[in-house]
Amino acid sequence: MLAGPTDLIVHQYSREPAFSVKTRLMLGFKSAEWFACDHSTILPKPELAALTGGYRQIPVLQVGADIYCGSELVLDQLEARVPQPSLTRASGPGIGRGLAYWAEDNLFWLIVQIVCGSGFESTTRPDFDADRKQMLPGIYDVEQMRAALSVNVPLLRAQLDLLERQLADGRSFLFGDAPDLADISFYFPLDFLRHCRNGNERIPDDYPAIAAWMIRVAAIGHGRRHPIDRAGALAVARAATPTIAPVSTIAEGPQPGDRVRVKWAAYSPIELAGELIEAHPRRIAVLWSAPEVGDVVVHLPRSAGELT
Repeated sequence: MLAGPTDLIVHQYSREPAFSVKTRLMLGFKSAEWFACDHSTILPKPELAALTGGYRQIPVLQVGADIYCGSELVLDQLEARVPQPSLTRASGPGIGRGLAYWAEDNLFWLIVQIVCGSGFESTTRPDFDADRKQMLPGIYDVEQMRAALSVNVPLLRAQLDLLERQLADGRSFLFGDAPDLADISFYFPLDFLRHCRNGNERIPDDYPAIAAWMIRVAAIGHGRRHPIDRAGALAVARAATPTIAPVSTIAEGPQPGDRVRVKWAAYSPIELAGELIEAHPRRIAVLWSAPEVGDVVVHLPRSAGELT
C-alpha cells in the first residue's frame, strides 16, 4: 500500500517508546489508518531534518508537504480530521490538555531520570550517551540520575498514589467508563518505566488499580498501521503542495510574511529558516525548502525553539 498526499505518515521510533507510544495510542483511539516511518534515536537524522528544517524530536506527523512537530500538534490534527470520538471527551479540552502537560512535563521527566538511572539499555551505548549529553547539556547525566534514585522513586510514588486514588472506586479509566487523552498521557510514562533494569520496572505492579488500568489502556491499540521507508516519505512530500494560508492570531512578534529563524531547544546542527506562515499563541508555521523535499510547511509548537 502506497501513501498519498492526504495520508497520515508518522515519523517515530519503533524500538524505544515514550512519545511514540502516546502517538500510536492516539491513532488507535481514533481507529485511524496511518503509515509508520522509523528513524534513529540519535543524530544524524538526515531525512527528518530535510522535512523539518532540523527539528530532531519524535513524533513528527507528515500529511503531504505539511509537517507537524510534536505530539501536541499531532493531537490537533487528529481532532480536526477525525472529530469523533474526541480525545478529550471525558476530561475536557482545557483540563484534559492541562493534565497532558502535567504527565509530559512533570511525570515523564521524573520517570526519564529513574529509567536512565536504573540501567536503561540505551544509556550503555556510548553513541546514545554522547548524543543525549549534546541534546541536553548540563541536564543529561546518568551518574547523577543514578545517585538521585533514592529521592526520585519516592517522588514518583507520591504521584502514583494520586492516580491509584483516582481509580480506586472501580472506574475503568481516569474519568469514568471511557478512555481519553488523560489516560493515554499518563499511561505512556508508566509504560516507559518498564525499561528499568533494577526492579523499578515493577513499581506499577504495587498499585492494583493502576496495573489493571494499564492493561485496559494498552488495549486501545494502534489503529491500522502500514510501513513506509524514509525515502518513500520524502517522495510523498516532494510530490505534494504544502498548505500556505497566512494567518495571525497574535499581535506580538513576527507576523506572516516575515523571514524568521528557529534555533531549536533540543540541539540540532541545522536551524529552520524561512517565511513565517502562521503566528498563533501556541504554535507557528514556517515555509521551508530543501533539495530532498522541495517546499514544505513546518508546523511547530512555540516551545520547540527560539523564534527570531
